[in-house]
Order: sequence, then C-alpha cells, then structure tokens
Amino acid sequence: MKLKSAQKSKLSDFANMLAVAWFTAGVISPLFLQITDVNKTVKTGIASLTITLLFVYWSITLVRKVKL
Repeated sequence: MKLKSAQKSKLSDFANMLAVAWFTAGVISPLFLQITDVNKTVKTGIASLTITLLFVYWSITLVRKVKL
C-alpha cells in the first residue's frame, strides 16, 4: 500500500504513542507496585522494553524519507 507523506507522519505518531503506552505499562508502572516476584517483573520489563523499541523502530522507518 502506498502512503502519502502526511499519512506516514500520522502513522508514525500513532506508533510513537503505542511505544509510550508499552513503556509506561511495562517499565514504569511496576516501579509503583508491590513486587512479589522479581523474576516475573524483570521478564515483563524486558518484554515491554523490546516491544517499545520495535514500535520506535517502526515509527522511524515510516518517516525516514518523509520531508518534515
């Protein structure tokens, strides 16, 4: 599917918001919760950070060739 520059920019913004949501839910929120299983918390943090980085990478690849 061919997307116009404005569409790519909006899709990139959406991917950024998804990255922020994953980072907040998986990395920041456990800092404010009572930790019962450290192993599970670390695994969740690593998985959330990985998903966050994937969304950021997707966002960057969308706007790589777009003139802002």
